[in-house]
Parts: sequence; C-alpha cells; structure tokens
Amino acid sequence: MSDIKWEKKYEIGHERIDFEHQIFVDLIAKIDDAVKNEKDKKYIERLLNEFQAYATFHFISEENIMYSINYPDFEIHKKHHNELLDKYNQKLMEIDLNEQKVEDLIVFLKDWFVNHTLNEDKKIAIFVEGKYI
Repeated sequence: MSDIKWEKKYEIGHERIDFEHQIFVDLIAKIDDAVKNEKDKKYIERLLNEFQAYATFHFISEENIMYSINYPDFEIHKKHHNELLDKYNQKLMEIDLNEQKVEDLIVFLKDWFVNHTLNEDKKIAIFVEGKYI
C-alpha cells in the first residue's frame, strides 16, 4: 500500500477547496498510519468515523461553492459525492475492523481522492478560469 501525501498536483486553485483537500489527505494518511502501526481498533474506528463526518462537511462546502458560481456540472458532481458516501458507508458496514478490509478501504479512499480531485475537481478550476478571465 503506497503512502499518500499532499502534492501540488492536487491543487485546483481555490484556496478553501485546496485547504479542505489537504485535510482529506491528512485523514487518509492518519488512518493508513494507524493500521500500519497496529493501533487500537477503537482508535481506527474513531478515525474512520472522523473521515465520514469530514467528507460530509467537505462535500457540502464544495457543493455550496459550486452552486454559488453556477457551476454547470453541479448535479453530476454532487452525485459523485453521494456515490462516494454510499460506497464508504457500505464498506464501513462490511468492516469488522479486520485489518485487510480496512486496508482495502484505505486503498479505495486513496484511489478515489486522486481520481476525483484530478478528474472532477480540476473541472471546477477550469470553469472558474474561463468564467473570470
């Protein structure tokens, strides 16, 4: 399992979204570290719950930003957020804190973050650049 850390390539050029994305990366890394270092299962469970709560907050925050700028793909983007939360919740229900299942969830989160940020969130930046240039 590869480590995840904040990289400039994840920046979309919106200060608030970029800051919130950095917190996402930090949370994923924290969960990953807790599993690798065999931390207490209750602690890992708390981190997983923290991620869930933060994802909900961030998605609402990002959606409010998209709505305020009349982002044309708002509904599609919001649907992607809802799908992630649904998949995450489903995976959480399947986890009995079996280490392999938690590791699978971490891989899922890393892949999702990278793909969503580079492919979907970057579109927000492109829209803003085109709208305000």
